[in-house]
Amino acid sequence: MAQHIDYVSTGVPGADTILNGGIYPGSAVLVSGPPGSGKSIFGMQFVYAGARDHGEGGLIVAIEETDRSLSEYAGSIGLEAWDSLVEKGAITMMTDDYFARTDLPGSLEGIMEVLGRTEARRMVIDPMNLFKYYFPQDVDRRRYLLKFIRILKRRGITSLIISEAMGVFPNMPLTEEMYMTDGNISLFLSRSGNNVERCFWVTKMRRQAFSMKIVPMGIGRGGIEVFPDAVPYSLGE
Repeated sequence: MAQHIDYVSTGVPGADTILNGGIYPGSAVLVSGPPGSGKSIFGMQFVYAGARDHGEGGLIVAIEETDRSLSEYAGSIGLEAWDSLVEKGAITMMTDDYFARTDLPGSLEGIMEVLGRTEARRMVIDPMNLFKYYFPQDVDRRRYLLKFIRILKRRGITSLIISEAMGVFPNMPLTEEMYMTDGNISLFLSRSGNNVERCFWVTKMRRQAFSMKIVPMGIGRGGIEVFPDAVPYSLGE
């Protein structure tokens, strides 16, 4: 008898169709793409939907934002209940307001303390540069990232790790983090003539079926929407 799995919804319209229902619970998923591709918005929708629609607490670690700028960002894309969810404790933000006054050991311990205190079920690290800042040496960074992912898995936390990808499709470089995480979602920009199109592509998801189709996506009021039945005009034959 097949085991029933309650997949974790991304909160992004159309994305769960590509993912065959959502993300396998407890997975660590790398979301990569160039500037302007929608990575941060994807992460915000993930914790927002968890808190608003599923009663799952969320933690977003956004070291390049402040509490105010992150709240303003959420409001600008139509996540209307963001501030009220933060006030209720359903969403916890750890931004530059926190990290600017905390040393390295305190920062890392603080993240784990907040995860325990809030009982968050979803987590976003935006961007992964957090580990690069704290661990300049590649070996140390890989070791800690693996350790961190294992801790999240043991606690049953589904996480998104946001990463910059500087290449242009189809010449996007492979990174070690792609191998270390359970899933890879690529948000990229595709050019045809003088037109640029946003695209969504899942290349890896452990323990679950998914579609590897490259499909178009858009960003509007409410955030990202993925169009699972469409073909990017920039990639059409």
